Amino acid sequence: MKILIRLWTIWCFTVAPFLFFIYAILMILLIMIPLNAFTYIFYQITPYFSTFLLFIMGVKINLTGFNPYVQKDPTIYISNHKSYLDIFIISAMLPGKLKYLGKAEVFKWPVFGWLAKISGQIPVQRESKESRAYSYDLMKLSLEQGYSIILFPEGGWKNNNDKTSSNPYNFTKDKMLQDFRNGAFRLSMDTQCHIVPIVLLNAQKRFSDLTKQMIPGIADVHVFKPIDPKDFSNIEDLNNKCFNLTLGKLNDYKL
Repeated sequence: MKILIRLWTIWCFTVAPFLFFIYAILMILLIMIPLNAFTYIFYQITPYFSTFLLFIMGVKINLTGFNPYVQKDPTIYISNHKSYLDIFIISAMLPGKLKYLGKAEVFKWPVFGWLAKISGQIPVQRESKESRAYSYDLMKLSLEQGYSIILFPEGGWKNNNDKTSSNPYNFTKDKMLQDFRNGAFRLSMDTQCHIVPIVLLNAQKRFSDLTKQMIPGIADVHVFKPIDPKDFSNIEDLNNKCFNLTLGKLNDYKL
């Protein structure tokens, strides 16, 4: 079994960069068309690309709960975070114009970082107060322009024996769910946009950043119904509601 997993991992690490290269070439060609047309085509293609990439890597999404395709208004999607597959799983299952808030280091990655830049994704230098404030303003503007925003309110993850993480937050190693930071919930309060919590139940089993092994199979995902910030008197209550929903679903799953 270990040999088969190793061979599958080699296959995935070979084909994924190739697909990103082809995707980047297509985006370069599309840059030559008017910006509005480029933006429309980019956001139409991206879910299919993510779905195909997951298919090539042997990952199938099993979605339960709320169907995000009925959500038409600009929305703040939040998700727990434990794997580099998370962004592709979310991208494959969400409709419309989406912008991610991502750590600035990701924007320096070959090909993927370039695609993030040209598509207008929002970087943040987590240890910089000025960068966080600037990113917050960009998210507000994006919501006003009709985009939905995807955030990981934990701010990252911390696995045992992970000595390479540059995350500035004081994480507990191997904790099922780190405390949620308030940015997403303040954004919801300020803009009155609904929040939709997404729970990625076993993405780290499909790909772990520690083992660097791809294991094909089902990626279980649960999506909660949109939460109206008007139902909450303060940011902390909204934060606690989303945190408890997410943690409860993770505990029920018993990974």
